[in-house]
Amino acid sequence: MSETLTRDDVKVREKIIDADVHPWINGDIKGLKKYLSRDWWEHFDGRYVLPNHWLRPPLARASSNRIDAITPSGGEPGSDPVFMKEEHLDKHNISHAVLSSIQAGKLAAIPTANEAVALATAFNEYFLSEFVTVDDRYKLAMVVAAHDPLAAAAEIRRIGHLPNVVAVYMPLLNILMGQRHYYPIYEAAESLRLPILIHPTGTEGGFPTAVAFAGGTPSTYIERHTNFPEIGMSSINSMIFEGVFYRFPGLKLLAAEFGFSWLPHFLWRMDQNWHQFRKEVPWVKVKPSETVLNHVRFTSQPMEEPEKPEYLTSILEMIHADRTLVFSTDYPHWDNDFPRLTLPGIPTALRQRIFFQNAADLFNLA
Repeated sequence: MSETLTRDDVKVREKIIDADVHPWINGDIKGLKKYLSRDWWEHFDGRYVLPNHWLRPPLARASSNRIDAITPSGGEPGSDPVFMKEEHLDKHNISHAVLSSIQAGKLAAIPTANEAVALATAFNEYFLSEFVTVDDRYKLAMVVAAHDPLAAAAEIRRIGHLPNVVAVYMPLLNILMGQRHYYPIYEAAESLRLPILIHPTGTEGGFPTAVAFAGGTPSTYIERHTNFPEIGMSSINSMIFEGVFYRFPGLKLLAAEFGFSWLPHFLWRMDQNWHQFRKEVPWVKVKPSETVLNHVRFTSQPMEEPEKPEYLTSILEMIHADRTLVFSTDYPHWDNDFPRLTLPGIPTALRQRIFFQNAADLFNLA
């Protein structure tokens, strides 16, 4: 029987990379004033806020954040890097925390490319200055505005070489990820060995430029939240069959917070269709499932909880979790997962892959 870690063992021995942590900027765009040029500040001042279409249920306090993550000064959860360091990194023995800003993700809803590009640069400068300098465990998924792929590629080359920049966070537009529009972004990311990170942003289906839901716009938050996997599926499906990973063989993708229990069905369906219709896509030389296993990773949060524990064990085996799954907490959101309560009792070797090594390989971290 494989060795498993007890909770005490985990506390002492385990190294953990948290692949999905969400910092926040108090004051919305006003909080970026220091990092915007005078002209851009005068453009935004007092007239603009970042869009957010979806109201949330009372359970989430009309917010997605935990009450106990509010900072000592009363700031928004995730806005104080020192408090987050103490309450999250130190408390849970986090070796590295990958920062992806949901605020910055709302750039997908801004229709004006110049505005989105200017804000993306300001977001990156803010987090590099205000978070990364506080603790070396903070790693940044730099944001780009994919509205202008050439400008996005220039931003990647501007800061993507910095040691604490480990990924390119690309808020999803209503343009499928396999299309040539994104090629300059993929080329720049591949050249610097940075994976592309995608993540729900709160703009899906609510704005013309943001990624749409299949079948139409959901009426409620619960519908939207339940439908997130379809966006992950359509994005990866497009990248596979449009040949992105064949054109950019060093490119990796992290699909964060889209779930993972749907992956077996998705892989089987892609492989079956490839066997039947591959003459349509002659550039796809190997089974799509092999490409996913080699190039795509998924976060553990949100952790689906089937009625029987053995079902989850089977899913982990079917998705080759030892290669595809990376641990994430989703801190400071109300439904975040704690390391010591996530996947208890799995074999030690598998736990070390999910909680550390898969992410270390993906983000080029020691």
